[in-house]
Amino acid sequence: MIVSLNWLRRYVDFDMSARELALRLTDSLTEAELVDAPWKGVTGVVAAKVVTAEPHPEADKLSVCVVDWGGGSSTVVCGAPNVREGLTSVLAPPGSAIAGGRRVGEQTIRGRRSHGMLVSAQELGLEESSEGILELDGVEPGADVRSLLGLDDEIIDLDVQPNRPDCLGMIGVAREVAALTGAEFRFPGVDLNEAGTTAAEMAAVEIEDPLGCPRYIARVISDVTIGPSPAWLATALRSVGARSINSIVDITNFVMLEFGHPIHAFDYDRVADHKIIVRRARGGEVLVTLDDIERTLTPEHLLICDGKNPVALAGVMGGVDSEVSEATRNILLECAWFDPVVVRRGAWKLGIRTEASQRFEHGVDPKAMEMVAARACSLMAELAGGQVAPGLIDAGTDGGAIPAITLDVHHVTSMLGEDVGRDETVAALRSYGFGIADGADGKLTVDVPSHRADVTIEADLIEEVLRAHGYESVPPEVPFRSLETSPDSGQAARDHVLEAMVRLGFYEVMTTSFMSGNAIERLGGSGVRGEPIELSNPVNKEMPFMRMAIMPSLLDVVRRNRNVGEKDLRVFELGKVFWKDGDGLGERWALAGAMAGQIHRQSWDETPRPVDFFDGKGILWAMAEALDIDTPETACYDSELLDAGASAGFSVRGDGLGFFGMLSKRVRAAWELADPVFVFEIDLDRLCGLIPTAVEFEELPRYPKARRDVALVVGERTAAGDVLAAVNALGEPLLVDVQVFDIYVGKQLPPGKKSLGFGLTYMSRERTLTDGEADEAHSRIVSHLTEKFDATLR
Repeated sequence: MIVSLNWLRRYVDFDMSARELALRLTDSLTEAELVDAPWKGVTGVVAAKVVTAEPHPEADKLSVCVVDWGGGSSTVVCGAPNVREGLTSVLAPPGSAIAGGRRVGEQTIRGRRSHGMLVSAQELGLEESSEGILELDGVEPGADVRSLLGLDDEIIDLDVQPNRPDCLGMIGVAREVAALTGAEFRFPGVDLNEAGTTAAEMAAVEIEDPLGCPRYIARVISDVTIGPSPAWLATALRSVGARSINSIVDITNFVMLEFGHPIHAFDYDRVADHKIIVRRARGGEVLVTLDDIERTLTPEHLLICDGKNPVALAGVMGGVDSEVSEATRNILLECAWFDPVVVRRGAWKLGIRTEASQRFEHGVDPKAMEMVAARACSLMAELAGGQVAPGLIDAGTDGGAIPAITLDVHHVTSMLGEDVGRDETVAALRSYGFGIADGADGKLTVDVPSHRADVTIEADLIEEVLRAHGYESVPPEVPFRSLETSPDSGQAARDHVLEAMVRLGFYEVMTTSFMSGNAIERLGGSGVRGEPIELSNPVNKEMPFMRMAIMPSLLDVVRRNRNVGEKDLRVFELGKVFWKDGDGLGERWALAGAMAGQIHRQSWDETPRPVDFFDGKGILWAMAEALDIDTPETACYDSELLDAGASAGFSVRGDGLGFFGMLSKRVRAAWELADPVFVFEIDLDRLCGLIPTAVEFEELPRYPKARRDVALVVGERTAAGDVLAAVNALGEPLLVDVQVFDIYVGKQLPPGKKSLGFGLTYMSRERTLTDGEADEAHSRIVSHLTEKFDATLR
């Protein structure tokens, strides 16, 4: 929302610069993205009247003009087609500067000396293009035109948030400035002199779709004269980037930008039967909009129709068949309340986004519609000489009464962290236009103004008090954080998993939650349940389904990185997957990851090698250890996604959680991946359920540790993990750690045998262990292992 400070001062007085005001608004309302004085480089220009305009003797398209600039006269050579005797325009004399700070001097043009130049709106930076020089009415020669044309204006571009549609109009911003400064807010004046036949006798309105259009107001203005807008109106529109077209169209644009509520003017005489019908489009129905594009419509589109045909796309754009032209003499004015979702869908389907649709999509104030329509009628009577028909046609409802909110003043203090008195609370809310009355039990009953649809609960009112009080006034406090964790609550557990993956050298990625129709087919149907959920209004038509697995989009990330030369990858994503089945719609959290390239980057002391199955398996086992869950187990996993000889299921305590392995050649070909890729996908909800819900802390050891090593000769099919599990299951109280340090298979061992080397660490937390105590504990463990695994000592 571009805010002109000159325009803003119509409603509230303030003496801050644009930069100061932008900082105040950023602190209390929304971010100011830009502060600028677009025309500060234009200096020295004055109003000048063309006294004579003679053809240039050496050039057919040039004129030699004598202009009166108040302090004398000058000769100027001008090539504008509209230059003529008696015209008042803008002179840039020698030494002045026009748009871009370009200096103007004297020059000889085809043998005639030109002392400056008569300038166009484009040369002043007011418009992108102009066909001739500016034409001014009622301005004396020599007058400083900077204020008249708004060249002294400053602008602020506000990033208005969706919950504050009232600030998509100057009046809404002015209310905020009045609250910030304590200045009086001035509502624009409305002077209606109604006469003639009533509006209800001249036109009719019928709403066939009350959900799409809850309320529609129509007014009639007769005998208007279409012409150029006065300077103040054209200047106001130019200051916010809008182009002046004619008085009627400019008024509708001005009122929209003033109130944040779009309105539309129809040529009354071109509206068949002088009747407005609001209905849904019929399939295949066609409308030519104001941009001269023929639009084919669907029942998702809401139309404004006359007695025969569509005349406008509701809330988005008017149609050419009823547009205002120079021949228009009577106006049918529309001021409506359209459903935001209906307008957004209709505009999106056609690829249209207009100032009107933006405001209807955010929501307008249905209770302000009479005032908005009256303001437009008043301006049309004043500036276009129209006669306003008595009364209005009001179809539909304004939404009913807005419920009051009860506010406990004590809650204000408790939420803001400092004592905020009753009087201060009342003053803050009243500064923003809220009505206050005493309620029961010392509480306040607050009436919410209709333009503040974002305020619905007590907490919203407390935020308004905070805005008035100043966010910077909230006392800083160190946030309390308990050491007790509750991973079962969801997010905390997912955060543990995320941190574990990052510590293992993986980078988190975030991809889209949508997928194409053939994504799962390209994967071979692995790791999904149910059927895909198709979107009725997809953001991307190439991806019309909610994703059933993370893997397709993760492989897209791998492919894109490899295409730009980034081949060594460790990436993962935490996200939701979706499906539908006989039980309805379902969703769950999933963890997916991929490894590709070299396991180590090339260096002088490392020999690079590609990622393999055991590297990936090691990562998952390390993740399980970091999460303090039991050692995972593997199971057979048959899938077209993975290589048959390098794939496995992932389970803990017999509970299958997912799969991992090397990507099959077929899937790698589908994603154009030439080199091996290790992938995994795990049910994150079930994984999080295995994370311990409490963290146990131990004091630092005060006594020394004793280490003993043992090498066991076991069957070659005996897993080291099984031996580790047996050691831990024994529950030896003095054992604090056990690690595998060697696995040997060779000629020195009998066929079918291998050697597993373990390092066991012993310690007491009460005293220093003797060698005998450590040896005794070690002996108990070794005896248990030799018996359980039929092992011998090496």
